[in-house]
Amino acid sequence: MLELSTGACRVLGSLLEKEVTVPSTYPLTMNGLVAACNQTTSRDPVLALTEAEVTAALAELRATGLTRLVHASHGARTVKYRQVADEVWALEGGTRAVLTILLLRGPQTPGELRARGERLHAFASVDEVHEVLRQLADRPEPLVARRPRSPGQKEHTWAHLVGGPVGAPDGTAATPAPESPAPAAVPAEVARLAAFVGTWRGGGDGFYPTIEPFGYTEEIELRPVPGKPLLAYRSSTRATTDGRALHGESGFVRLVGDGVVELVVAQGAGLVELAEGILDDHEMVLASTSVVGTGTAKRVDATERRYRVQGDTLTYELAMAAVGQPLLPHLKATLHRA
Repeated sequence: MLELSTGACRVLGSLLEKEVTVPSTYPLTMNGLVAACNQTTSRDPVLALTEAEVTAALAELRATGLTRLVHASHGARTVKYRQVADEVWALEGGTRAVLTILLLRGPQTPGELRARGERLHAFASVDEVHEVLRQLADRPEPLVARRPRSPGQKEHTWAHLVGGPVGAPDGTAATPAPESPAPAAVPAEVARLAAFVGTWRGGGDGFYPTIEPFGYTEEIELRPVPGKPLLAYRSSTRATTDGRALHGESGFVRLVGDGVVELVVAQGAGLVELAEGILDDHEMVLASTSVVGTGTAKRVDATERRYRVQGDTLTYELAMAAVGQPLLPHLKATLHRA
């Protein structure tokens, strides 16, 4: 595993970034590279590397085969510098963008990577970022690792391994993401719902004719209620752009017959949703029977929800008829078992 210096990581990240964002001035001159390394925006930490330190970092990178000189053409005197890490590590699109951001900005959540990588790669969803991180972490020589959460931290952050092993927020060593655990054992009363039990984290996208599209991260918990044919349900979402709280709801999934379920949910927006539907071993399809709101809540006339579990991945779609609109797609997300 590589253990590049801080300066070498910053130089490599800057070359990867500028090749995409300012191709007209790439490859970079020494002056351009020093300026890119020492930017005060889109950098964490902000550095003040000297030309001598950047030169030493370039020598370090050339020794590992990650950068090359571009010799001056006839009549020109300026030597320029380019990276070849994308060729060495087979980086393209999302994998290249994620590694670039981690090199330049330090550990990030998947939502932050999506929001801050817009100029480098247009991620369709937070789930796509999760998949890219898994690809980078599952290599024979991993390039990224997921850091354990510290107390009070809601989301995992990811860090690059180009500079060697990285520490968790509490100082412990981070390792490549472990395989997800199998679903926990559940009481017999809710055995038909066993595939859904657990804590699920990931992200999705929201859209509707009356609002601007948005991305969000989400945590869903589904836990058995001892002695009852119920799963306690809780969901909370945050904006991927700035982490602000968006929506919260909680309630119960009730198993009321062979393959028949009911959902009772209270939402922080002032709504109570009642729904019923059918259950397969790995899929629930629910349609609202009633949606009741407070006097200040937005009008919602109907909802439809579809949840599917495949291994350790939970996907769902939610459609809604609201504020005078017919039943239309509203939310779509992919979450992974924590």
